[in-house]
Amino acid sequence: MSNKQLRQTVRLLHLVASFILGAFIYGPWGAGSILEGLIQFLIFPGLAVSGLILWQQPRLARLRRDRNS
Repeated sequence: MSNKQLRQTVRLLHLVASFILGAFIYGPWGAGSILEGLIQFLIFPGLAVSGLILWQQPRLARLRRDRNS
């Protein structure tokens, strides 16, 4: 997978997760729902990781390139 494809894929996943988080925050779902657990243990950590990947993508690409050569 090229760097451009990786960045586009991570960006799409980041946007989808952000939409789910926004729907939860502004939606009518109450506390204790399954969606709340999903947000806390899957969506929010996924957003953090994908944000770090998008931020550090050049450094990660350089590490991958050095590792493969």
